[in-house]
Amino acid sequence: MTAIETMAPSSEVRDTMLEFYRRMLAGEAEGANDLISRDPAMIFIGSAGERVDDQETLRGGTQVETEGLEAGPNPVGYANGDVGWFADQPAWVFADGSRADMRMSAVLQREPEGWRIVHAHLSVAVPDNECVMLQRRWKYGIPAPDGSAAS
Repeated sequence: MTAIETMAPSSEVRDTMLEFYRRMLAGEAEGANDLISRDPAMIFIGSAGERVDDQETLRGGTQVETEGLEAGPNPVGYANGDVGWFADQPAWVFADGSRADMRMSAVLQREPEGWRIVHAHLSVAVPDNECVMLQRRWKYGIPAPDGSAAS
């Protein structure tokens, strides 16, 4: 059995993701896209059923300036060789200033240009019990406690 090195804290991985956030908030779509790998294994997953594994689709969207991710209180990055991972509890900031608490994890690989994102998962931070209740409402059309219809 071969000994495996453990993951070590990586400011490079963390800083790459924080730069991705900065570029998104600045409306720099091309700049943000530059930090996403062109590796065919790349995949982004969201909480509303989004699953994007097509480079053209991923890079074809527009980025609204002042809308994007703002780092949470303790974003972390780790690496072992040419593979790293990132985790954060960021807020999605909307153009109107409203915010949504999120969870994010990402896998990065070191490429000739530097660290690049090969996988990311971003989801709305909803407690499990609330998520289950929402899914039941949506599936069965159960009214909300305030009497409003499920959407």
